[in-house]
Amino acid sequence: MLNELWTDWLRHRSGRPAFRIYGKAKPETEWRVVDIYATPRRNLGSGWPLWDGTCVTWSDQIIAVGWDFALAVLREQSDDPASRQYPVEVPGGRIRDATGRKAPGRDSPASEVLAHECGHTWQALRLHSLYLPFVGMVTLFREGPHAWNYFENQASERGQFGGIVSGSVSPELLRDLT
Repeated sequence: MLNELWTDWLRHRSGRPAFRIYGKAKPETEWRVVDIYATPRRNLGSGWPLWDGTCVTWSDQIIAVGWDFALAVLREQSDDPASRQYPVEVPGGRIRDATGRKAPGRDSPASEVLAHECGHTWQALRLHSLYLPFVGMVTLFREGPHAWNYFENQASERGQFGGIVSGSVSPELLRDLT
């Protein structure tokens, strides 16, 4: 209940999403639609502490990114679109694993980060109101070999990005693409 109120409040506060995507985790059978909200505060180089260049999963239905990141995803998807049949995953199961990332296949760094965030939406779906306190508290530690890296590791291992929902890209983002 609290998670739904939080999601509704964020949607009301944020307006129209930059675009919508299909996302899920490997254990899920059905794809979910996730709203991607973009803000210049999250742009790389924005100067906002803890916001600068970040992507954050706020709930099972909302991910916040910078406009620059949203544009990078749109460009990658224009060149090599993901689909629910051929989703983007994090190669090697780790965003920060240089050797695992050299695996053959797609080279779509922004889309892979979005796949990682889709892993977090699955965690939010399962943990409901406990997601932000438990996962948000340790997310700054990133991936790694320790117990406090569990949620980050799991998001990279299981997240899948199944492409952009047709017709959902905002006019502002489309204008910046050209």
